[in-house]
Amino acid sequence: MARLVPNYGVERNGWEEGDSLHDLTRPNYQKDAACRDISNPEIFFPSAGDTESLKAAKALCNICPVISDCLEYALGNNERYGIWGGKSTRERLLILRAKRMLEAGEA
Repeated sequence: MARLVPNYGVERNGWEEGDSLHDLTRPNYQKDAACRDISNPEIFFPSAGDTESLKAAKALCNICPVISDCLEYALGNNERYGIWGGKSTRERLLILRAKRMLEAGEA
């Protein structure tokens, strides 16, 4: 059974409101991920202006057989940092905002 912990005190900055719960177990899709054995996972968490790591992470994502599962996981679990499913934090935030607008009939 997965352990869930509340995510308290994190700035919202446009992300989903409310206390989110994060699953601390690895999702099943990760066993097939292109990044599963990568020696430098830091490329998925580039610092501001680190375009080399950003490009390397996105290039690996683009050949990954489970890219859509990864993105779905990140969106569903309100992942706020890093590259997930080939998308940056900002790109995922825009996807979530567009989704909320569509659901509210504002788009």
